[in-house]
Amino acid sequence: MLPPFLSGGGAIAPLIAAFDWGATALGPLDLWPDHVRHATALMLRARTPIVMLWGEPGVMIYNDAYGLFAGARHPQLLGSNVREGWPEVAEFNDNVMRVGLAGGTLHYQDQALVLHRHGRAEDVWMNLDYSPLLDDEGTPAGVMAIVVETTGKVMAERRVRGERERLTQLFEQAPSFMAVLAGPEHRFESVNPAYRRLIGGRDVVGRTVAEALPDAAAQGYVALLDEVYATGRAYTAQAAPFTADTPDGSSEEHFLDFVYQPIRDDRGAVTHLFVEGVDVTARVRGEQRGAALAGLSERLRDVGAPADIGFASAQMLGMMLAATRAGYCTVDHEAETVRIERDWRLGGLDSLAGMRRFRDYGSFVEQLKRDEVVEIADVREDPRTRDHRDSFDRMRVRSIVNVPVLEQGRLVALLFVHDESPRAWSVDDVSLIRETAHRTRVAVERARNQAIAQDREERLLRSDRRKDEFLATLAHELRNPLAPIRNAVHLLAAADREDRFTGIRELLERQVNHMVRLVDDLLEVSRISRGLIMLQHAPVSLVAVVDAAVESSRPLIDREGHRLTLRFDGAAPWVQGDLVRLTQLLVNLLNNAARYTDAGGRIDVHVTRESGEAVLTVTDNGIGIAAGQLPQLFELFSQLDRSHSRSQGGLGIGLSLSQTLARLHGGLLSATSDGPGLGSSFQLRLPEIPAPHTGAETAAPAREEAPLAARLLLVDDNRDAADTTAELLRLMGAEVAVAYDGPSALGAVRQLRPDAVLLDIGMPGMDGHEVARRLRAMGDDIGHPRLIALTGWGQEQDREKTREAGFDDHMVKPVDVDELRTALMTGRRPTASRRERPDRVGQRDRQDHHGHNDGYNDRHDDRHDGPD
Repeated sequence: MLPPFLSGGGAIAPLIAAFDWGATALGPLDLWPDHVRHATALMLRARTPIVMLWGEPGVMIYNDAYGLFAGARHPQLLGSNVREGWPEVAEFNDNVMRVGLAGGTLHYQDQALVLHRHGRAEDVWMNLDYSPLLDDEGTPAGVMAIVVETTGKVMAERRVRGERERLTQLFEQAPSFMAVLAGPEHRFESVNPAYRRLIGGRDVVGRTVAEALPDAAAQGYVALLDEVYATGRAYTAQAAPFTADTPDGSSEEHFLDFVYQPIRDDRGAVTHLFVEGVDVTARVRGEQRGAALAGLSERLRDVGAPADIGFASAQMLGMMLAATRAGYCTVDHEAETVRIERDWRLGGLDSLAGMRRFRDYGSFVEQLKRDEVVEIADVREDPRTRDHRDSFDRMRVRSIVNVPVLEQGRLVALLFVHDESPRAWSVDDVSLIRETAHRTRVAVERARNQAIAQDREERLLRSDRRKDEFLATLAHELRNPLAPIRNAVHLLAAADREDRFTGIRELLERQVNHMVRLVDDLLEVSRISRGLIMLQHAPVSLVAVVDAAVESSRPLIDREGHRLTLRFDGAAPWVQGDLVRLTQLLVNLLNNAARYTDAGGRIDVHVTRESGEAVLTVTDNGIGIAAGQLPQLFELFSQLDRSHSRSQGGLGIGLSLSQTLARLHGGLLSATSDGPGLGSSFQLRLPEIPAPHTGAETAAPAREEAPLAARLLLVDDNRDAADTTAELLRLMGAEVAVAYDGPSALGAVRQLRPDAVLLDIGMPGMDGHEVARRLRAMGDDIGHPRLIALTGWGQEQDREKTREAGFDDHMVKPVDVDELRTALMTGRRPTASRRERPDRVGQRDRQDHHGHNDGYNDRHDDRHDGPD
């Protein structure tokens, strides 16, 4: 039975009743004075952790809440002296007892202590209130402690403070520019160093955007801020132009990726705007210049005369660099004169066409002869030109860049750019001019070579035509007996059930195949020489050329036991050309290397880039080429030494054909060898173009995509394309059926009544246009599904054809998944430009020697991206 004052005292009351208090300074429980009993009764009913420390030893009596706080030390603490019960904080409690028994009080806010509540040291924080417990005479007889643990709160505050400090550091150290704008007037509250650099170091904190950055206001950026603040909708821009004033009074054009993000208060009202972005000027300039160079290369292919080639290059440079004059001219090295056929210039400036002497304009000709670029910011100030100020004034020129073109140590041409104002030419400016000069020289040389070749072809046209007709006729006549011979070989195989003639059949098969290849080569030479081959120009990665050629030449290479090594210095370069014809060219080189190399030899294919050209080199350790044979190597019907053991006959057509294909692509095929027995090397050089864009835009924030609840019909005769596209649509949540031809699609639409039909155009039999016309003619019978063209044809005339056939949308393969989803969910094409697929070329390192060709990784080659 509990004493009355312990009734309702919770789980600890029985423990107090059962404890031997006679062994403590308090004495037996039934002798406790009234002030102890009353204080204990009140304490036990409190929900806050309370402990009473009686007498100078501090005998501990506490409630259930304090027992929870004590952890594993409860209930051993009950009745113990406080200094012994909490030895790790004995000194702290010694002060508590001294102050409390003297009648004083103590208060601690978030007091840090180290306690051993669970057998280990732990940092805790507490709010502690200590007050004296009085006996019946009003004398302090003990101390009451109210204990509230605040460890969780303190730790949370520290985390918040740490996060705030980290965010402040990120804000200050971030490479992107950031600013916080307060109120509807957009007053700068804070900016980071990157933002200050963007605006030329101006002090803007405390001022409005309109006051601090009038240049931004004039360009419409304040109006955008007003819209974001008023609507609460974020604004995102990519490659937005921004012209910033500089402290010296000039201006700089930047391109920015940025976001204006509204910041709301607890009620949801917009109070601030957060500005964050990156300066992508270098990237945009690089893309612009890359596109300009690619466009120049494309244009130079269609320009015939050398003077027109030089003008096209000068025009591109002048417009890209916002210059006032540019030109490409030939140079007489000894006479130190230049001849300008035609220069590009802004309206109002006189042409410099004609013959001019270098030394009439300065003393920089020796630099040009040393292949040094001459860049002068102000011709009136530079010591090389200031004595010729009058000459430049007549031409209205204040700054110049001259890029020399040398051949065999001699100055042969010059590309110049002028500006009528002083100008500090940047490294990027000079790099662009130098690259343009190189491409121009290559194009001019190519045009001259083509003119020479055309003249030679015209002179040899009474004999070449007859030769071509003879080759075509011979090839045609040889094909007639080849067909029945091959058929006879197959019949012999069917009849020879006992395999008695296996060796004979294989012999006949090899010889027939050899004759077929000879005939094919004859026809190919005839077609090319008569101009009947049209190249299908498109961007081509040399890795695709190498892969296709190696696959074709693999049987011959493996049969001879050669080791093939493929090396790529970085990502494979891209060229403008015909994949099939470039593959044919490389197959010829690989087959030659395999045939003219002793069994177990080495063949190396190396792909790199040099001075704006893609370079592919095939090297072997075969029989080599004598110096006297190199000049005739690429002539039609030319043969190596037939007496050599590795000579395997042939008509001498392959290398001539390859050289012709190289020239048709604007390139050059050459051969070198250190002599007989020392191997040979064939090098193909082609004009390089920029790789297709990889989509380096700033990634949009991730968002939840709603499932595409739609019934779709996908129609494509390419089963691989159809099945994989259908699987992607199913992953989006759509119900997808697939048809592989037009008639099947018509029947499926009647049965399924889909929401949309995705149609390939180039299908055999009934193409996509015909299917679309028939579906539109069905009207209400099929529910008017949306018709979306999925095709590899993307020119405007192709889009016009699909519109006329009744299509709602025209999407070009490979289709971007997000664009396809958007088109299907919104019923219209998205306005944002589609992102290009990245080049599939990755870093690869594959090695397998003389194994079986069981798959992609079991290739007899070593492939490396980058130097060994």
